[in-house]
Amino acid sequence: MSVKNLVFTRIDDRLIHGQVMTAWIHQFPECAHIMVVDDQVSKDPFMTKMFQLLLPEGTTIETLSVDDAAPKLKEGLPQQTILLVKFPLTIKRLVDAGVDIDFVNIGGMGMSAGRKKFYKNIAASPEEREIFKELVAKGVKVEIRIVPANNAVSVEGLLKK
Repeated sequence: MSVKNLVFTRIDDRLIHGQVMTAWIHQFPECAHIMVVDDQVSKDPFMTKMFQLLLPEGTTIETLSVDDAAPKLKEGLPQQTILLVKFPLTIKRLVDAGVDIDFVNIGGMGMSAGRKKFYKNIAASPEEREIFKELVAKGVKVEIRIVPANNAVSVEGLLKK
């Protein structure tokens, strides 16, 4: 059984940024809460305040470390929530901690040290590709879709190429 009230899980190294995240929030109008899980961001209250300014009025946000987020997710969330992380490793750590995530959207993974083109403007390191393989093997549906209007691309299919 997946996490209660977890509506959407997204990997985006930009986290919350202007129109793209607004498009996803509008895709899930029942969601009025965003949970950002990132060990660094969770230590930076200024970033949480900045993210709040980028969100539509009435949308709340919390930033948590993986260790703080895992038990909350396992017990289920009190309200419809979008989960945002920067890295595939964060998803792997949550799943390894017993969080039942059944779907992951990849929206933004830019080029950086160790990453190579994976699909169009999405880049992944060999370690991140292995994480995707592991997630898919565990039954997690992983797709690339930058904005809701795009067609989804199955990561499982890309990994077979």
